[in-house]
Amino acid sequence: MSTLNNGRPDIRSMEAFAAVVRYGSMTAAAQRLSISQPAVTRMVKDLEARVGFALFERNGPKISPTAKGIKFFEESQRVMANLSQLTERAHAIRDERLAAIDIVATPTMSAGLVGPVLSRVADVLPDFVHVETTTSERVLHALRQRTADLGFSAYPSEHDRLKCLARFDSLVVAVVRKGSRFDGDEPIPLSVFASERMATICNGYGVRDAINRALGEAGIRPSSEIATNSSLSAAMAARAGLGVALCDPVTALGVPIEGVSIRPLTAKINYAWGLFADDENPLRDRLNLVVEACVAESEQIIQGVEKLWK
Repeated sequence: MSTLNNGRPDIRSMEAFAAVVRYGSMTAAAQRLSISQPAVTRMVKDLEARVGFALFERNGPKISPTAKGIKFFEESQRVMANLSQLTERAHAIRDERLAAIDIVATPTMSAGLVGPVLSRVADVLPDFVHVETTTSERVLHALRQRTADLGFSAYPSEHDRLKCLARFDSLVVAVVRKGSRFDGDEPIPLSVFASERMATICNGYGVRDAINRALGEAGIRPSSEIATNSSLSAAMAARAGLGVALCDPVTALGVPIEGVSIRPLTAKINYAWGLFADDENPLRDRLNLVVEACVAESEQIIQGVEKLWK
């Protein structure tokens, strides 16, 4: 029975496909995989037959992924990563040791919190730690589906079937260019955005909803705006002198950025985050150490925000 057209790609074909995407040609992929160029071409064609759509657009010697090919590449990378993790877990079972742990985190948490937390528990971590940066929705989904062990995220409105190991509450802060006219001792009022460009997270995020409510209550409509899906990008815009950034405290105080100052706002805009897990966790007795590390790092951030008002 033929395996073509059954929608079940084989691993070697997926490896060949990924290599072509990464290195831009069949020839370069063949060199990286140490196989012949015709073999790569054949595996890619077989893969296209199995998935039922074109993975590449071909124009003479030039080749580029189709829109569906790009989406399939992203999915295939997750599958390949899971296979690699499965191998590591099998070895851990054989050796009777803790397998790799999988962590999912939003970009904010990954940049400002995950590293410092893990550094506090480095001695008890397994040999392999996988950290995936993704959206808050995917963080919760991965934990519910048990494809991840720990999740760091802004506090969601719903987290049913998940255990919140620790919750933290603080305030949104302003990030300004060091030495600018906003780099003073007084809290920054939202009224500055009537004439000053605002850089912050884009709509669709919980913290942006809170920012929008505060602006509405103050009767302020920003004159201009830089909207991004990363608070770090907003902070870097402020560093470049493109305006005043409104950032979550984990980014503002957890990521060291030269050339900026962190200032309080006159408006109190709440921001909450947490550490989440499924009911069953491979860390077991070590889990408390991770929670304690997260509490310690988060408390430093919270205290740093509180000091801004003193």
